Amino acid sequence: MSDRPRVVSVSAAEPPYRYAQAELLEQVRDRVLGPCWQTRPEAAESAREIERLFIASRVEQRTSAVPPGYYDRARTTGERMAEYQPAAYGIGRAAVEACLRDAGARPADVTDLVVVSCTGYGAPGLDVLLARDLGMPQDVRRVVVGHMGCFAAIVGLRQCLATVRSHPVARALLLSVELPSLHFRPSLDTGDLVAFALFGDAAAAVLLADGAAGGGPELVDTYCAADFSAAAQMTWTITDHGFVLGLSRRVPVTLRRNVARVVARLLQPHGLEVQDVTHWIVHPGGPSIVEAVQGELELRDEQVALSWQVLREHGNCSSATVLIILRELLRSGRALRGEWAVMLAFGPGLTLESCLLRF
Repeated sequence: MSDRPRVVSVSAAEPPYRYAQAELLEQVRDRVLGPCWQTRPEAAESAREIERLFIASRVEQRTSAVPPGYYDRARTTGERMAEYQPAAYGIGRAAVEACLRDAGARPADVTDLVVVSCTGYGAPGLDVLLARDLGMPQDVRRVVVGHMGCFAAIVGLRQCLATVRSHPVARALLLSVELPSLHFRPSLDTGDLVAFALFGDAAAAVLLADGAAGGGPELVDTYCAADFSAAAQMTWTITDHGFVLGLSRRVPVTLRRNVARVVARLLQPHGLEVQDVTHWIVHPGGPSIVEAVQGELELRDEQVALSWQVLREHGNCSSATVLIILRELLRSGRALRGEWAVMLAFGPGLTLESCLLRF
């Protein structure tokens, strides 16, 4: 039995439409406040509030699966799901193909496929369609993780970790595809505006295999905990007009109350403390989330620099975000042999997922 499953490769893919944050800000103000809003004094306060939220997000650019005109009229959930399936397939396939190519692996080598998404559904799903079209074995073991939110990629990694530990010849492929832009609703509702200011679309894939299969970081352990008393602070509700984000301002407070304990439970079985960890892959759910984690764990600015970079360049891509940060860490060459890394992500529950890696 293998006790050293490793990340063999990580890749990411984005949909075709890229927007500067300033461009999206203008689109939102035009749609919410109406044409010629600049000439109406009564619209000035709302315009300033929208601008404040967009600037506070610290996002500079994002990609989207849909063109700007998509938001010109209200969309039903059915219409949004009709867009989801082909768009998710396209960037999901691109991420998987790049991941396998970088690993020097073939689709036929994949024994396990885990697909993560909380922004759309269909059956047969991406797991079936991609396995069929790419030529994976008919007996590939498939798992779909749905509607868990921004922490779900670590749930997928935990599934892959267990599989490779149990089956030394396994090659487990994790794919996260998130298209939150399908659910944007231009309105003056604060939750709608925060979602529009913050989220972007992306896909990311990771191949995990026995340590002999590659020289990437070892996936050592995972740990999960939820603060059930704060379960209502973050919600992702399916309505007739798309999925609606509910986000309390107390989420950073809840994370501060829990994150040190969760990290300690992850590290202690391996004889580690926070100061032993060099690299921190912190899900940038928003600026206040990164600030809360950094402050509570007393991390240096450079230890969360990649979280800020990915937020700035991609926005919050839900569960795919931490995998994109991992890709950036591997590309940067900053991680040295023997160094430790911790991955953290958060979502409804209020759930804190963590993952320990060693290079």
